Amino acid sequence: MHEGLQAIVGTEGVLNERTQYAIGGHVPATVVAPQNEQEAAALIEYATGHRLPFVIAGGATHLSALAPPKPYAWTLCTRRLNRVVDYSPADLVITVEAGLRLSEVQTVLNAHGQHLPWDIALPQEATIGGIVASGRSGAWRLRHGTPPDRLLAMRAIRGDGVPFKSGAKVVKSVAGYDLHRLLCGSWGTLAVITEITLKVAPLPETRQAVRWRMSDWKNVEPTLAQLMQAPLQPDRIDLVLLDASLPEWSSRDEHPPFFVAEFSGTQTGVEWQIRWLQTHGFDIEPVSTEALTQLRDWLAPRQHLLLIKLLMRSSEIADWMARLAALEGCALYAHAGSGVLYVACETEPAALSLLQTLQHAPLKWHALQLPSTARALLPTRHPSPIDTRLKQAFDPLNLMPHLQ
Repeated sequence: MHEGLQAIVGTEGVLNERTQYAIGGHVPATVVAPQNEQEAAALIEYATGHRLPFVIAGGATHLSALAPPKPYAWTLCTRRLNRVVDYSPADLVITVEAGLRLSEVQTVLNAHGQHLPWDIALPQEATIGGIVASGRSGAWRLRHGTPPDRLLAMRAIRGDGVPFKSGAKVVKSVAGYDLHRLLCGSWGTLAVITEITLKVAPLPETRQAVRWRMSDWKNVEPTLAQLMQAPLQPDRIDLVLLDASLPEWSSRDEHPPFFVAEFSGTQTGVEWQIRWLQTHGFDIEPVSTEALTQLRDWLAPRQHLLLIKLLMRSSEIADWMARLAALEGCALYAHAGSGVLYVACETEPAALSLLQTLQHAPLKWHALQLPSTARALLPTRHPSPIDTRLKQAFDPLNLMPHLQ
């Protein structure tokens, strides 16, 4: 197998750091990085011919969300698919290969006064392909949406090695089925994304974040409702209840969480929104860029023993945070305005207690990081008929992984 894959990409395309791509203690036998779409397609054709299960990886920041294939034969790494294919600043459209890191894309865009409004953990490692495949956009999704809202077109390769393209490099298009949107949130279980075209946005003139502590839990939901109905345009409305691992954000002694609001735009507009908070009785204080970076990177799964992502209505966030805060050893961070709650545990007793609590919860949730001892507590996921047909269509030999 190793020799066959190496024959396609050469010795420079075979990577040494296999442990970086381990999933649940399972290390791939080899890691291969194609340099172009043709090599990627040839690798998948080889895997198909030899029935070799594989995982697709970019920066390897969220691999733990996948169930390792058996056997975990090899990893297709997109690291060398790292070029800017096309960029039209006047049209606010950029096309990049899937392995380009978010920080590298932002550097290109910032030079023209533009950016991708995605506040993603570890942007110096996270790749554009991985971000789109996992459908994550961070705290700014409240105002700027998720990857499907910015996705115009895509090139990808099916599980049988057949390349395809979907969408068009224009903002308004009715070109066929939106297969590119289908792959958002597929987590590399259906196809290998090789190229992505995105709408970008102008850089705001200024950006400022503020926070305040809540005095008790009973006021959290009414405060969130007030903010959601206010004449404001926040990029984020977050609730934060972390432990002593991040002293800047530790509020365990206070118990109720921090509220965090962030605004961007013109200087006048941002100042007006902050004054609105002050005149309506919010005891705010500024948040430093360093503190926001700590908060953003706290969401990197691999630094936790257990990290769970829960989806709910924004009106349910306060109640669920209060309920889970009562569990020993849970740290909580919510994109409250968007209805997304992250819960982390750093000890096995805390992790097992949380999973037992969630087993019968009427919520959608997903394990982004999971200790091997807790896998038995995950509820059995039964694919819908649509999921099954999509998997059969894109990955007929079932060589790509499944979600936890």
